[in-house]
Amino acid sequence: MMRLNLAALQRWVLGLFLIGGLLACSGQTAMPPEKNHYEFSMENDSLEMRDGVRLAVTYYRPSVKTPGETFPVILEMLPYRKDDFFALGDYEYGSYFAKRGYVLARVDVRGTGGSSGPVPVSEYSAAEIADAEELIDQLSRKSWSNGKVGMYGLSWSAFNSLMTAHRKPPALKAIIAAHGSTDLFYNDVHYIDGALHIDSYAHQIDTDNAMPQSPDYRIDQEYFKNRFDREPWIFTWLRQQQDGDFWRAESLAFKKQPLEVPAYLIGGLLDGYRDFALDVSRTSKAPVIVEMGPWNHAWPEYGVPGPNYEWREKAVRWWDYWLKDIDTGILDEPRRMAFMRTGHAPATDRTSVPGYWCCDPQWPVEGARTQRLHPQAGHQLAAISPASGLAQTLRYKAGAGLAGGGWWGEQTGDMAADDAHSLVYDSAPLSDAMEIMGMPKVRLKVAADAPFYQWTVRLEDVAPNGQVSLVSGAIINPSQRISRLEPQPLVPGKATNLETSIHFTTWRFKPGHRIRLAVSNAQFPMIWPSPTPGVTSLFPGADTWVDLPVVPVREQGTQACVMSPPQVSEAAPFGRTIDGDGPVFSSVRNEATGDSTFTTSNELSWVLHDNLYRSEEMYRWEVNDATPAQARYQGDRRNVFTIKGREIDMSAQARIESDESYFYLTFTRVLKEDGVQVREKTWQERIARIYQ
Repeated sequence: MMRLNLAALQRWVLGLFLIGGLLACSGQTAMPPEKNHYEFSMENDSLEMRDGVRLAVTYYRPSVKTPGETFPVILEMLPYRKDDFFALGDYEYGSYFAKRGYVLARVDVRGTGGSSGPVPVSEYSAAEIADAEELIDQLSRKSWSNGKVGMYGLSWSAFNSLMTAHRKPPALKAIIAAHGSTDLFYNDVHYIDGALHIDSYAHQIDTDNAMPQSPDYRIDQEYFKNRFDREPWIFTWLRQQQDGDFWRAESLAFKKQPLEVPAYLIGGLLDGYRDFALDVSRTSKAPVIVEMGPWNHAWPEYGVPGPNYEWREKAVRWWDYWLKDIDTGILDEPRRMAFMRTGHAPATDRTSVPGYWCCDPQWPVEGARTQRLHPQAGHQLAAISPASGLAQTLRYKAGAGLAGGGWWGEQTGDMAADDAHSLVYDSAPLSDAMEIMGMPKVRLKVAADAPFYQWTVRLEDVAPNGQVSLVSGAIINPSQRISRLEPQPLVPGKATNLETSIHFTTWRFKPGHRIRLAVSNAQFPMIWPSPTPGVTSLFPGADTWVDLPVVPVREQGTQACVMSPPQVSEAAPFGRTIDGDGPVFSSVRNEATGDSTFTTSNELSWVLHDNLYRSEEMYRWEVNDATPAQARYQGDRRNVFTIKGREIDMSAQARIESDESYFYLTFTRVLKEDGVQVREKTWQERIARIYQ
């Protein structure tokens, strides 16, 4: 998907055909010990839920050193097919924790991978979270369990770890969540900051969910009913264009009770979900550790860019404390850690960025203050609050925003091209360095000539040579300015105030650099373009400002951070990747015609137990400035599994088009077996646009 760099995430991927799958055999495979580590085995099993559905589980289970020895259990539950797509990635973490005296239980969500039952109606369904509660209870009562369970994961399994923890199942003692969310409408991959985002993830999961159940891959009427013929989730997400019960049912931000289960939270400054860690830490009644690194949607030992560290060592200490009653001292250490980026030139291929780790007992850090800056009539940015002056106008260019990428994550190049279609306000060159850490706040006094536009705000660093680095940004859907639950149109020509928080960031603005606030009405392809061409206005004055969370310039936190370098993970002995260098991105803007196009393509092959697996995909977003209502998306994905000489070929094509009033969504699945088409099904729907 747009938010992932498969080249960097080949061991652990969400959505873009991961390299994973599981030991696709029954029985046990023993692994030799290292130093004082445990030997362990991999075991395939299933657990029956309350309604008879059986959930497939792979145990990475330590072998006892003394008679009667029992172990805590760490649960991870995902729909990402442990027996084929995620096997290689799962092994790295399952083996690591099993060697250190933990049973890792990797479970496929009901209706996906090796689990039975129909595909759920959507992500994070009530049935899924209820299953997690039941799994925790069953795992705690296994003969080899010590009765204590932890839950963990990245992205999806971070989301459901948080949701399950909120329900407080008795045996769940702690969680680890990397790149999660507490607000599914504002901080997920379907709507970003309340604005429609069409991510390739939706296409990927709707293709992969239709694959036959592993490990037998039977193609029969039950399979068609439970998987292939189930409506793709993208229809549900596109129907739910406004906040409400659908999005809030499992979102922690709207729960009356705060989290009461201890949580170790990991975020990334280049991950779109990074705000979740602050949301949880502000309200939790249980101990919370937060670590915010410079990387993207990945674990800290390999996320890009670095510097990286071996978080699993700390995870074991965390689990030891809560699941083995060993006082590891982990709660005596600083509970807030963030990487302060000390500023760098824009680039999309950095393996590491300059900066230092800040370890502090709490946030905001001691000495933090707010610096308010106002856009000025002459496009300066200064602490002086100007008298209200003439409006500054901006013609809406629907295809602007390509430099900002696919979401508020990943590395970006020079933002100058996007700024050319924005209102920009620059501070004077700084005489002293300024560091920020937190979520800048923005207020804009605006007006428009149509009932609906969207605004994007970007905080940027302008170097003396003119290069522009993105620091962070946010989208504002103005229909939600009064209430997210009761959206209202703009009144054309009437000024209104819009407020938002820019996503969490750290940055040092160096001496001689300028602080820039860029304001635009387009962030393509991140956000689906609003439908009406025209002009918006921004009013400099007391009601337009940005508040920067300034912290003292330091070279470390109030306490030193102690981290180990990443360890080389043990490779799975049953498989390997063959090829796959990660996605290829292309963005093209033609200023003469007003056309903007963003494409991404990817392919990956891997082997498990001498069986060959291959995935390939291509996605394309298009819009023209003159006809923003007529934006288009097309996606193609194909999975070909060759298992014991049998070839299963699943392909899916999605197309989304829009006009002023509707979205037109078409999704087609095609299944072939040994080159012969077995089934084809197409879904089509016209869905009304509602403030998107």
